[in-house]
Order: sequence, then C-alpha cells, then structure tokens
Amino acid sequence: MPMFHAAASVPAYLAQLPPELRQRAADYTHGGHWIVLASAIVGVLINLAILRLGWLSRLRRHWERRGPRPWSASLVVFAAYFLLAWLLDLPWALYARWWREVRYGLSQQPAGAWLAESLISAAFSALLLGLVVMLLYALMRRSPRRWWLWSSLVSSGVLALAMLLAPAVIEPAFNHFQPLPAGSPRDAIAGLARQAGIGPERIVWYDGSKQSNQYTAHVSGLGASARVAVSDALLRQASTAELRAVVGHEIGHYVLHHTLWLTLGYAVLLTLAFGIAHWRLGPQDDPAGLPRLSILFTLCFLLLTPVTNSMTRLVENQADAYGLAHAQEADGMAIALLRSADYRAPEPGPLEEWLLYDHPSIAHRIQHALDWKAAAAAQAR
Repeated sequence: MPMFHAAASVPAYLAQLPPELRQRAADYTHGGHWIVLASAIVGVLINLAILRLGWLSRLRRHWERRGPRPWSASLVVFAAYFLLAWLLDLPWALYARWWREVRYGLSQQPAGAWLAESLISAAFSALLLGLVVMLLYALMRRSPRRWWLWSSLVSSGVLALAMLLAPAVIEPAFNHFQPLPAGSPRDAIAGLARQAGIGPERIVWYDGSKQSNQYTAHVSGLGASARVAVSDALLRQASTAELRAVVGHEIGHYVLHHTLWLTLGYAVLLTLAFGIAHWRLGPQDDPAGLPRLSILFTLCFLLLTPVTNSMTRLVENQADAYGLAHAQEADGMAIALLRSADYRAPEPGPLEEWLLYDHPSIAHRIQHALDWKAAAAAQAR
C-alpha cells in the first residue's frame, strides 16, 4: 500500500495514485459492473433449468400423496429448491466472490475457508427465506387478491429481523468481535463516541482481514443491537487522522439511523416487486412455481439497481457530512479514500456513477472534504 500525503486539491490527491493501481482499480470496478449483470443472467438460467427439470413439481406431488399438507409441502419444496440452486450457482460464486478477489490482491482467504463461510451464509439464508416462503404461500392461499401486500410486509419484517440479529447471531459466525484494545486508536475513537452519546461497548474491532484486505469499518444492527465495527486492517494501517475520519463517518451512519432507513427503503422496493409479481403471475398455490417468482425478483432488482445505488449514495453522503463536521479530519478522510482506490475506480463518468456506483466516487468525496475544509477555515478567520 503506497503512502499518501495531505494535498491542496483533488487532482493533487489523485496524482498520488500509481498508474498501475489506477488501472487495476478500473479493471476491477468495470469487471464488477459486468458481474452484476452476469450474476442476474446466471440466476435466471438456473431457475429456468430447475423449471425445465420439473423436479419440484414431482417432489410436491410425492409429498402430498397421503393428503394435502400445504405448510410442510412449501418447506420441503423450498429446501430442495434452495439446495439445488445453491449447488448450481456454486461454480459461478466461487469465481465471482472468491477467485476474482484473490486475483486482484483483495483477499488471501483460502478456497476452503471461503467455502465454509459460504455454507454458513447459505444456512442463515435458508432459515430466513424458508420462513418467508412458508408464509408467502400461506398468504397466497388465504388472501389471493392481497397476498402481495401481506407478503411484502412479512418479507420486510424478516429483513428487519435479520438486521436486528446480525451483531449477536449472524456476524459472529464469520468473525471474532472484541472490545477495542487500550491505546491511542481507542482513545481517538472514544472521544468521537462520547461526542455522539455512544457507549464504548458499541464500538468494537474484528478480524476482517482474514476475508478481505479492504480498509474499512461498518455499522450493523437495529436499535438496541446497533454497533460500529472497525476492521483490524484499519486499526493497523490508519493514522490517527484517518481512523477518526473513517470512524466518524460510521458513527454518522449510527447516529442518523441509516440501517433503519435503508431497511424501510428496501421494504418499499419489496412491495413494488411483489406487486409486479401479482400482476404478472397472480397467486400460485403450488410452491413448485418458486423459480418463476425468483426470476421475476431477480429481473426487478436488476432494473432497480440505479435506485438502490442512489439510496446508498444518499446515506453515504450524509455520513460523510456528519463525519467531517464531528471528526474534523478532512485530510484524514481524503487519504483514507485514496487507500480504498485499489478496489474502486476513483473517477467514473457521471452516468456510470449514477447507474452503477453504490458509493459516491472517491473524487467527489475528496472534493466534498476539501470544500468542508475551506469553509471551516473561512469561518475560523
């Protein structure tokens, strides 16, 4: 990782990025855009193959030979569908989510460790989605005209439950989370936490470098379960100014309840997708039709990518503004952003950023930081 220094303008900051790093970041970022499209195509093809095989229909008929058992039939068919879809998708997932990260030097995680975590993730997904599917087909039977509305409420509730349980149940299955160790990093963070009224137990560190080299922190949880988690890579590599800038940004997410607002935003989009499913497919009593529903949702959320990206860019801009106002580390923010340029092309075109970036571009974020610094200096005169 090259060393970066405070500069006076955005071009001066970006000029510190070595040409080979910029090219690698551009290749990785543009490839990632195609990965989004390719993943949707792979998902559609897998679901079409499952429909063509007809295994789910035969399984449902076999299960109900002794009489109708709609609740258990939904669960059994879903379990078979999920396992089959996961296995068929595994080669693509191995390429897109593991090999590609290793190839670009963003991860050193062994394939076996990645596969073990993929299995754990699949188990959590199967548990939560199984609950949704059972309720979904029950609602189709009980309320054929309004099932889509009730289903969106149920799905949104399960999404909120997953967010609520993430810090205590889901995340510890992948990483070890601990209180911040004594020392200057904890002291730097503690001041920001006190300023925001956050208890010290709400900010922890975790061993994220075993999955990724990304220089990062994040907020997870809802309400009483919410916390800020700082990666070990950030703690090891960041200067005090960078650490305060990054954690100040994440505290902004925490204080402004962005996890809750994003959950509500996705609830609206789920309602839209279920409404389209009702319009195109209508209520379906047969859970063997689940691949059709999956295809429709895949295409809906592919088309909604600019909307979901705009939602996250909005909250990222708000968190940047909070972090700058409270941490007051404009140069620390700019240098931290340069460190993320190995996996995010820094200067996309306006259309590319709007369509495909789920964060504001590095160039724009550095410009905002320098604008804030200039305004703060003018106000201090």
